[in-house]
Order: sequence, then structure tokens, then C-alpha cells
Amino acid sequence: MLSINFYGENGESPKSIRVGEDFYQWLAYSDFAQVGRSQLTTICVDGEEIELPLLPLTSTTRSMLIALFNEMILTETAAMLTDLEKAVSQKLLEPRTYRLKKLLALLNCCKDNGFAYLQRE
Repeated sequence: MLSINFYGENGESPKSIRVGEDFYQWLAYSDFAQVGRSQLTTICVDGEEIELPLLPLTSTTRSMLIALFNEMILTETAAMLTDLEKAVSQKLLEPRTYRLKKLLALLNCCKDNGFAYLQRE
């Protein structure tokens, strides 16, 4: 399992979204990898200063990520609805359900102004 991490200012309130390797790779080939640039940033996490490659969640970057995740969620939902109309088995729907759950978790963290940084590397 891999994780995408969100950090508050100075490492406050960190949140990790654990994702499978396939999902992470799928995200890496999407526009997600093109939004902003990570930069080495020193933050305090659990009382310890560490340097991490972080993407600052500026208003522009945050808006771009929110729009991207909204678009991805709509695309996955439309595909799932098409599959449901075809009476596809539950097992075949599991990857789409997984993607939707993870995308919603990422979207909710991006919408939370308490998070100032995103770590995706």
C-alpha cells in the first residue's frame, strides 16, 4: 500500500489516504501528476522537524485538484452506471467502487482548508 498525505501548517493534523499500487499508478498517469510542483519543505510532524517533498495547497492548486477529482468522480460514476445497466457482477464493479471511495477521500482533503500541503511522492 502507498499513501497520499495531507499536512496542516507546520505538520498539524496530518491525514494519510492509503491507496493500492494500481490506483496510485492510475493517478500518476492522470492530470493529477501535472498539478503543481512539489518542493522540499521543512515542517514539524509529531514534534520533529522533517524535510519532505510537498505540494503547497495554494488556492489555485487546491482549486485545480478539486476540479480534477470532481471530473474523475463523475467519469467513474458514469462508467459504473453503465456497468450497472449491463448487470455486471459485483466483483467487476469493485475496482470502480474502490476508485470512487479513494477519489472522494482525496477530494474531501483538498476541500479542507486545514490542510496546507499534499505529499504525493
